[in-house]
Amino acid sequence: MLKPLWIVIPALLGVAPALQAADIYRWVDERGVTQYSEKPPANRPATRVDGRPAAASVDADGKLIEAHKAAPPAPASQPSVAMAPPPPPPVTVVPQDKPVRGMDFSTFVYLRRGMSEGEVLLRAGQPDFESVENFRNMVVKSLYYYPTASNPFITVVTVRGGRVADIDRTRKTF
Repeated sequence: MLKPLWIVIPALLGVAPALQAADIYRWVDERGVTQYSEKPPANRPATRVDGRPAAASVDADGKLIEAHKAAPPAPASQPSVAMAPPPPPPVTVVPQDKPVRGMDFSTFVYLRRGMSEGEVLLRAGQPDFESVENFRNMVVKSLYYYPTASNPFITVVTVRGGRVADIDRTRKTF
């Protein structure tokens, strides 16, 4: 019979630190191969290996408790010189607006209710702006195609559940 998980999981979590804290020994066998085991061999010298994880322990506040692994010693033949990394190059951010593409009338006349969103994107291209809403657990997207100098209409295609539900084209007066 299986025990409920609320009994089994805390029991396993209580045993895990004891299993992790087991000693590990390193030794070299008669063929010169380095071996690792939980018990040292009786006829060979063995060294105890630090089996703790290499990462530092951190408390709940994010403060360092102790670092388990020290930095490796520098070779004796080369003096250790600490060099600061070079400063990063200056970054200049230039905002670039995407050019307004709009939607030509020749494209608009081929759009129909019930078309898939993919068909609209294939015919009209990426919209100038897109909004996404969740209405009664159904995703509703509005694809906006802004007016251009040659085409003064705002076209809004509303997609519900992946299908075109409404197409609105309004003349924009400048």
